[in-house]
Amino acid sequence: MNKIFLEQTRKIKKETLRFKNSKKALKNNKNFFLETDNLYFNYSRNIVDKKTLSELLKLANIIDIKNSYKKLINGYQINTSEQRKVLHPALRGVTKSLDKSIVKNIDSHKKILKKISNDIRSGKKKSFSRKKFTDIVSVGTGGSYFGIKAAYEGLKNYSSKKINLHFISNLDFTENKDLLSSLDPEKTLFIVVSKSFKTIETLENIKKIKYWLNKDFNGKNIMGNFLAVTENEAEALKLGICSDNIIKIWEWIGGRYSIWSGVSIGLIISIGFSNFSKFLKGAENADAHFYKNKYSVNIPVIMALLSYYYTSFFGTQSHLILPYNFRLRFLHDHIQQVEMESNGKSLDIFGKDIFSKSGNIVWGGSGSCSQHSFYQLLHQGNLLIPADFIISKKTDSGSQDNHNMLFSNFLSHLEILNKGFSESQAKELYEKKFSKLGLDKNLVIKNLILSGNKPANAILLNKLSPESLGELLAFYEHKTYVLGLLYGINSFDQWAVEIGKIKAKEIYQDIKLAKNKNKKINNETIKKYLS
Repeated sequence: MNKIFLEQTRKIKKETLRFKNSKKALKNNKNFFLETDNLYFNYSRNIVDKKTLSELLKLANIIDIKNSYKKLINGYQINTSEQRKVLHPALRGVTKSLDKSIVKNIDSHKKILKKISNDIRSGKKKSFSRKKFTDIVSVGTGGSYFGIKAAYEGLKNYSSKKINLHFISNLDFTENKDLLSSLDPEKTLFIVVSKSFKTIETLENIKKIKYWLNKDFNGKNIMGNFLAVTENEAEALKLGICSDNIIKIWEWIGGRYSIWSGVSIGLIISIGFSNFSKFLKGAENADAHFYKNKYSVNIPVIMALLSYYYTSFFGTQSHLILPYNFRLRFLHDHIQQVEMESNGKSLDIFGKDIFSKSGNIVWGGSGSCSQHSFYQLLHQGNLLIPADFIISKKTDSGSQDNHNMLFSNFLSHLEILNKGFSESQAKELYEKKFSKLGLDKNLVIKNLILSGNKPANAILLNKLSPESLGELLAFYEHKTYVLGLLYGINSFDQWAVEIGKIKAKEIYQDIKLAKNKNKKINNETIKKYLS
């Protein structure tokens, strides 16, 4: 990292002492909010003031976010370790400066997605036994699962009532077996989603699915019930999937950024291509906001700077995602992969060691249910855990009064995390609620006092729609990208994941050899497993 950047971080570190040495709750800065047509982002409940924010924004200028992003969208090889372009924003419409052949391929790709989804929804494309599909199973893992699952659950109000979408992602065959037992093989379409077509979890599940289909329909062309989404067309053809049922993707789209492509064909069939186009439009709006807006009024830049601020200067190690909409309960799984797989690095972009913390543990849960789980730690634990609270202004269920109660819980915890609960408030509450229970008064009052100054952002979607969800997910992608620039790392490779896959294959071979008495096993855990 350059000297100017390091000097600026030293200034910010000194700034934080003002807050660390004060036990008073920080007053909200009412101007700390930003708004788009689809969402409202309020960051006033953070341990910052105008001066601190100004110093943080200088970091954004030093790392020159916009020029770096310009290289990304113009097709430079941003993923240096794998010598690849990073062009997922092109799928959302950011194509102005790209090679015409890439733009043409993307347009062709979308036409294919539209035709396939329309043909399946209408019943024009039928199963091997000439029946309409009533169920679709998307078989994939990692980036071929988390984002699609989160988006599908988020947009269930927009999904077809005639076709059900399911997912298989786990190598544990239990998931596969449980789902297959509930499906009609003559009416189920299986989508094999694997960029490399070598992912062990996906291929093993497909073997079991083919066996399940052949059990009763041996001799029939069961492969008519399969689609494939892959870069490796040759392997899909080897599996027996016909070329008309193969949707090609490209090396320049990473798994965790592939939700905007044919990887989401199951989602597209479910919600329709028109709604998927709105989903892309929402993300395109986020791209324009990120690229065109000044850093001081830029939602993902502010999100990233605050996250970097807490990790680097307050020693926080995690970031919490708390959606209060039931439909968004899988959101944190997707954001977790996007950020942790992108920024979980200990080497910078040049391969040099990073000695400061980089990356966050991203976790979360459904806000309403989590209040009865880990909120005690959030409010009164010694850990500082920055959080994003997310809710829509309009209900997803039709019961607005119920949603008002949900929002009341959403806001109450935001306010208490920020302002705390004072001694005088604790005494008043004790007298009203606990004084007649024969409890130790001083002990109860001490336990009711909350310090506040716990950082949290509030995100209000106008409603949970394809546009707003697309925008929200793209903002988290841009936040992750900016964090990568702040850490000085490559956010688009994931070499450590490959090591785990290689080692797993070696262990599996050892187990097979040991069972055939052809190899002596020295690993104590393997010996115990086989005993």
